[in-house]
Order: sequence, then structure tokens, then C-alpha cells
Amino acid sequence: MILTPGIAARLVVLCIFVALAQITCFAKMDVFGSDPDVAVLVVASLGILGGSLTGAVVGFSVGLLIDCLLLQTLGAFALTLLSVGYVAGRYRETVGRPTRGAMVLLGGALTLLGAAVFAAIQIGTGIEADVSFLVVRDAIVKSLIGAALAVPVFWLVRLVMRPALIDERRGARRPVSPRPAETR
Repeated sequence: MILTPGIAARLVVLCIFVALAQITCFAKMDVFGSDPDVAVLVVASLGILGGSLTGAVVGFSVGLLIDCLLLQTLGAFALTLLSVGYVAGRYRETVGRPTRGAMVLLGGALTLLGAAVFAAIQIGTGIEADVSFLVVRDAIVKSLIGAALAVPVFWLVRLVMRPALIDERRGARRPVSPRPAETR
């Protein structure tokens, strides 16, 4: 990912928009008894597009903004989204760019990872949280919703960040292999 002042401004606006949309809109939705976690999918998409460092920094920033806006345990969402962004970026760096089918699986798996990390942080910090079947059901439903929304969210994030992507630069010329000379 090429970072210019314009791209940095796009990232900041995207992070603020995602944090506000997650808190005000998506957290209030009720889909099969759970709510979609679009912030995790956006951070995972940025990690897949930009690598582990980009995913970790954006994940920490979005998570810290959500923590500050919700006035909850400071750092819980930040550490959760940092880990999701880093794992998504490492996937890109080791395996390569995912296909649509892999993106669906990544969306579900990274949403489940985010729910597990957040639960572990809450239990580790001593917050009174009951661990029951309802928590496990909620995490599974969130991961299924994440799998369903992974491709559209990835497409939208890629559309917003397209000028910064090295693989998809507009006007970039691809090397043309020379044609063999025709002999008659």
C-alpha cells in the first residue's frame, strides 16, 4: 500500500466512519439474535489489502476509537482488532491474495477470532462475564454473518483504497511480452 497524504486522509475518514457506523448502526441490528461486526471485516480487509503492519495499525486505531466512544474497558477492542488486522495481513503476506471462497472463510474465521479474543480479554481483566452457551451461540452467529458480509465489505474497502494499492493502480502499464517475429 502506498501511503500519501491523500491516502492517509482516506484511511482516517474510513476508520472514523467504521467506528461510528459500528456503534450507532450495526450494534443496534438484530440478525438471528446477534449483531454484525463490520469493524472486524473492514480491519481484516485492510490487513489483506495492505499487509500485517497496516492491518495492525488500523485495527488498533479503530479499536481504540470504539473503546473511547463506548467508555468501556480501554484497550479491549483495540487489542482485538489489532490481532484481527495482523492475522489478516499475515495471511496476505504468506498465502497471497485470497479468492472469493477464501474471503468468505476468512471473514467467518476472523470474526470468530475477534469474538474469542474479546472474550478472553474480558475474562482476563476480571470483568464479570458469564460464559454460557448463549455466548458461544452469539460468536458462531457473528462468524456466519461475517462470512456472509466478507466479500461485499472487502469489495467496498478495496474500492475506497484502490489508488493506494500497488496491485491495482489505474493507468499502470503491465509489461507486455514481445511478440515473436513472424516468418513466412
